[in-house]
Amino acid sequence: MHWLLWALAVDMCLALGALLVRKLGFYRRLVHFALCAAFASTAGILSAPIMWACGKRASVNWVVARTFYYTTRVVLGINVEIEGEDILQRARPCVMIGNHQTMLDLIMLGRVFPMQTVILAKKSVSYYPFVGWFMRLADDIFISRGSKQSASGMFQRASAELRAKQVSVWFFPEGTRGRFADGPDLLPFKVGAFLLAYHAQVPVVPVVVMDFHNLHNSRRFWSTGGTLKIKILEPVSLDGLAEDDLKPVMDRTRESMLVELKRISPPRIVH
Repeated sequence: MHWLLWALAVDMCLALGALLVRKLGFYRRLVHFALCAAFASTAGILSAPIMWACGKRASVNWVVARTFYYTTRVVLGINVEIEGEDILQRARPCVMIGNHQTMLDLIMLGRVFPMQTVILAKKSVSYYPFVGWFMRLADDIFISRGSKQSASGMFQRASAELRAKQVSVWFFPEGTRGRFADGPDLLPFKVGAFLLAYHAQVPVVPVVVMDFHNLHNSRRFWSTGGTLKIKILEPVSLDGLAEDDLKPVMDRTRESMLVELKRISPPRIVH
């Protein structure tokens, strides 16, 4: 109990200090974010035996996602509004792709992530405390960057799961966080998500989250609550295409996501 009192006292001091020094408020919110993530991951670990018994192992991710979202909505004051959520229900199984901006993308995932969906992540993530633990329990897919053998195995395994288990996959096609000083934009897409969907014979569902600049900017030590808008676009079918046709489809999908990103993003404020 003493440690809890100390933690509350420190948090109160940081809250008071944040009134004078912006950085203190920023780092205080990062600590709250990390605590919410640890809490949600623990919930996922505890739920794993139940999900396994129900034959819904991949839904451990859903438990973590919703726990994290509803916790951060209270603690960080970020609410998510989704347009087109019904599309995910009728398009599954599928490969979902989304734009990648900050670590706060986890809040977006927390709200939009459907049941029976796995995550593709770097192999190093599997060793992270809490996060890596629940991801292993959820049977998520870990790949080694730059390893052709790992990528080939990943596509084979993910394709089999999509077809046999009716499990969807989440993918960030940019491959890394996109940070743009001049306004919302997207990095070039990597073809992996479309190859995966092609081999699994499932559609690609684009998910667009608005520009985070007004809610979170690590370069300016700015973080606040507010509303995060998400738009889910119509599924992109790859039926009847050859593998050589994937890049033009990928480029058109990226362009449609960029148009939507600019539409739903508010004008940037000066921090």
